[in-house]
Amino acid sequence: MATLNFIRGTIRGKIGQFVGSSWKGKSYIKTFTKPGNPRTADQVAVRNVFQHVSHVAKALYKNVLKPYTFPAPRRQTAFNQMIAANQVMFDAKAWEPEKLKIFEGPLENPGITSAAISGANAVIAFPTIGGEPTDKAFAVLLDAESGMVKYAEAVRSAGTVSVPLIGIDSANYGQLHAYLAFSRLPVLETEEKGQVSTTVHLAVTQ
Repeated sequence: MATLNFIRGTIRGKIGQFVGSSWKGKSYIKTFTKPGNPRTADQVAVRNVFQHVSHVAKALYKNVLKPYTFPAPRRQTAFNQMIAANQVMFDAKAWEPEKLKIFEGPLENPGITSAAISGANAVIAFPTIGGEPTDKAFAVLLDAESGMVKYAEAVRSAGTVSVPLIGIDSANYGQLHAYLAFSRLPVLETEEKGQVSTTVHLAVTQ
């Protein structure tokens, strides 16, 4: 529905085949043109990347991204910060699970030495060198077949994180991607504002 302001001489909205709008404070009327099809190949590809990355970000937001993204984001949410960390895939317009980043920061990440199924868990092992013993280690699993996301945390000094496989079909174990990232909490009354590491990836072996 269109709105008219006779005192100010403005018009907003659509009337028949015309649309009221403004530019630099000056009102004008233009003919209505139906938007073209926005589903170009590039747009579809970028949306596909966003769908996958945002799916993982939503699964991690409450318990991982929001409380452990450091330094704490000021002008964007921790969710959007994860989206931004995956800019490379958006630029390439291709979803590549092995390139997914949970965190992206300067904290040392020594890598994953192994990611294997052990009973009802996927055990992600890593060297304990670097960082502080109390740094948080986050292991994330992505089932590429179903899209299910599982995660768990431990301290860096543990050297392993066990992620329960509850809910993941054993037939999909060969499609599991493991990601590891670290977070260091801020220290009160100091200049240490906390920081995160980059993310490393390894395919899970059975």
